[in-house]
Amino acid sequence: MDHWVSDLTSRLLGAQDIAAAQRAFRRLAAEAGVERFAYALVDGRRGLHVDTTYPEAWTTHYLANGYQNFDPVVLESRHSRLPFAWRFVTNRPGLTADQSRLFAEASDFGIRDGMTIPFHGGGKGFGILSLAFESNARLREVMAAQPRMRLLGIYYHTAVERLLEAERDDADVTNGGDDGYGGLAPHERQCLSRLADGQSLWDISAALHLPETSVRSILRAVRERLGATTTADAIAKATARRWIG
Repeated sequence: MDHWVSDLTSRLLGAQDIAAAQRAFRRLAAEAGVERFAYALVDGRRGLHVDTTYPEAWTTHYLANGYQNFDPVVLESRHSRLPFAWRFVTNRPGLTADQSRLFAEASDFGIRDGMTIPFHGGGKGFGILSLAFESNARLREVMAAQPRMRLLGIYYHTAVERLLEAERDDADVTNGGDDGYGGLAPHERQCLSRLADGQSLWDISAALHLPETSVRSILRAVRERLGATTTADAIAKATARRWIG
C-alpha cells in the first residue's frame, strides 16, 4: 500500500500539466480495473473542466439533452460528501420517467453500474468522479478496494485543482505582462516565500500538494532565473527586489 501511495504522489501530484495528470490517472485507473470514468470540476472562476473515457456518442447525447440537470447521480453528489453506489439513488422511490430513461439509455452504451465520489470543500469548487462498469459483478470486484479508489480520486482531484489554478495564475501574469514579480510564476513565489519564512521542504510539499522533488525543481529554477548560487542568495535577491517578503 505504501508503495502504491508513493506511486500516486509521484505520478499524479508530481504532474507538471493537466495532460500529464490525465495520462497518469488513466493508467492508474486502468491498473485498478476501472473500465470507464467521468470527472468534472465546476468552478466559478475556471468554468467547467471535464475528463472522461465514456463513449463520445453518449457524452454528446447526454449534454445535448441536458441530462446533467436532472441526473440523480449529479444531484446526489451536490450535497453528499461520501462515495455512493449508483444503486443507492436508482433504487429510491420517486425516480422520474426522464431519470429512468437516462439510465436505460446509458446502459445501451455499456454504462450499466457504477459508483461516484463527490469532492467538496476549500471554496475551490465542486467536483465529481464517476467510475462506470458494464456489470454489477465488475463493480463489486473493483469496489472491494473502495478506500484505494477513493484515494485515487482524491489525488486526481487535488492535482487537477492545483494545475488549473496554476494555469489561471500564469495566464494572468502573461496577460498583464510583468506583474511586479520579475516574471516569477505564482507557484515559484509561493515556494520561495514559504522557504524564506522558515518552512522546510516537507512543509512546503504538504502545503502545496507537491512532491518534495517538485519543490526542489521549482527552487532550482528560481535560483537560475535570479542568477543565484544558493537558495539563501535567491531569497536575498528576491527580497531586495520586493518579489517576496
